[in-house]
Amino acid sequence: MSFINSIQGKILIGFILAIATMFALDITNTFTITVWVHVMAGVLWIGLLYYFNFVQVPAMGEALGDTDGPGPAAIGKYVAPRALLWFRMAAATTWLVGISLLAQAGGGAAGIHLA
Repeated sequence: MSFINSIQGKILIGFILAIATMFALDITNTFTITVWVHVMAGVLWIGLLYYFNFVQVPAMGEALGDTDGPGPAAIGKYVAPRALLWFRMAAATTWLVGISLLAQAGGGAAGIHLA
């Protein structure tokens, strides 16, 4: 049960369920799979953006006022670097897969240029 309770386990289970759903719905078209990856990366990117704006920034303000706890250093040292890594990778994946979709839909580099 510790595998299910870990963050990595939950992420892996999510990917396995998503892949199983794609096979169950008989999604084998590469364009459809690319759209799915693009949308999922975009959801992750925007979700982390909301996290930074509505959770982490107010928590940093509260941590500055807390005299008994570790303060904002704990957030800045442990939480922020990992969240920022996921944020950057989700943004890069969204953009790169989006460019790939433009190329697929528009017939190569012309699709990117016409967009």
